[in-house]
Amino acid sequence: MLSRVADSLYWMSRYMERSDGILRMLKINYASSQEDIHEFSWKPVLRIFTYMEEEEAGAISHHSRAVLQYMVTEKENPNSVLNIVTKARENARSVQDNITKELWQCLNDFYHEVRDEMLVQWLHKDDPVTVLDILIKQGLL
Repeated sequence: MLSRVADSLYWMSRYMERSDGILRMLKINYASSQEDIHEFSWKPVLRIFTYMEEEEAGAISHHSRAVLQYMVTEKENPNSVLNIVTKARENARSVQDNITKELWQCLNDFYHEVRDEMLVQWLHKDDPVTVLDILIKQGLL
């Protein structure tokens, strides 16, 4: 196997693992935020997974839906699930001859699921836990 192929497969896998970790962390923290709505803060999550300034993080740290939208679909956030899945897909596309058709199809479906414009509305209006569960399942496939 060429080192370029191995490198792309490695990073594709790492990006998928990172997206799974972020989605699971968001799901758990969202559930915790619903138990104590007024006291819960997303600052630790934003500090770990983003490059936001303290003022920016403080502005949205008590708005669960805004944090979910920022962490999942924000194009300006380099650590958003959207950007991470895009990187994984780019790595998979570069070695498409070395992966199965099913793997490419699942990753491509996940990419299109995360890019869906309705995802932002689902995170704001519907139950975010259901949306996160769908994304976690799609990522595992």
